[in-house]
Amino acid sequence: MGATVGAETGSAAPLRPAEVWRRAEDARSFLDRAAAELATLKSELDGMLRVSPGDRVLDVGCGTGADVRAIAARVGPAGRVVGLDSSKEQIDRAVPAGPGDAPVEFHHGDATALPFPDDGFDAARAERVIEHVPDPAAAVAEMLRVVRPGGQVLITDPDHGLWAPDLDDRGLTRRIMGWWGDHVPNPWVARQLRDLLVRAGARDVTVTARPVVLTSLVAADSLTWIGKAAGAAAAQGVATPEEAREWGEEILRRDAEGRFLMLGTFVIVSGTKP
Repeated sequence: MGATVGAETGSAAPLRPAEVWRRAEDARSFLDRAAAELATLKSELDGMLRVSPGDRVLDVGCGTGADVRAIAARVGPAGRVVGLDSSKEQIDRAVPAGPGDAPVEFHHGDATALPFPDDGFDAARAERVIEHVPDPAAAVAEMLRVVRPGGQVLITDPDHGLWAPDLDDRGLTRRIMGWWGDHVPNPWVARQLRDLLVRAGARDVTVTARPVVLTSLVAADSLTWIGKAAGAAAAQGVATPEEAREWGEEILRRDAEGRFLMLGTFVIVSGTKP
C-alpha cells in the first residue's frame, strides 16, 4: 500500500479520490491488519451492545459476518442474528455461525430500506457503515423502526474531519486532509449521529467519543486511504506536484522508520426505541 503514495504523484492517469471512496468496501480486507489499533474500541463497542440469550439482533453492514457470528455466540441457540450488507460479494462469502450458537441469516440489501418488519429485533448495530450510505437519516430511522420498543440502536463511525497525521508541513497537511476527507460520502456523520437518532425518535441517546491511535500506514490506509491522497491531491491541483511528492515521501519515510502516527476519533452513539 505505502509504495503507492509517491508512485502515483504526477502519473499520467492519477487515481481520483472519489474513485477510492466508491470502492470503500475494498478497505475491509485491510481491517484485520489494523486490528491491534482498533482492539480497544471494538471491545468497548461489543460491551455496549445490550444483548442477552434469546435476543434477536440485526447487524447492518455485516460484511462476511464476523460480528454476526460473535453475537450469535452471545445470544445462544434460542436467539437469532441477521446480517445485511449492500455488497452481494460480501454476503456470498459470509460464513455460518458455529454449533450451539444462534441461527444466523445473511441478506443482500439497502440500509435505507431494510427488508424487515417493524419491531422485529431486540437490538440493531452498525459499525463503520453510516459514513458510506447515501441517506444517513433514512438508515438511522430504519434501524430504529425494526427494533422493538425498548430495543437498542448502536452505531459507530469515525469522524473524517478529525484524522490527524503527524507530518512536518501543518498547512499542507490541513489542506490535503480536509479535502481528502470530504470525498467520503458522509465525512462528518459521526458527529451527526446523535442528532439523527434524536430526530428519528430515539430516547436516552448517549454519545461516547474514543480516540484511535494508528502507528502504521497499513492501519491508516484501512480506514482513510491516506496512502492514495498525495497522488490524487497533485492530480486535482490541491497541492503542487512537488508538494505532494514531498508530503507522500514523508509518509513513507516515517512508516519505514517506525515513526508513523495518525490520530483519529470514533463516535459511538446508542439510543432506545420508545
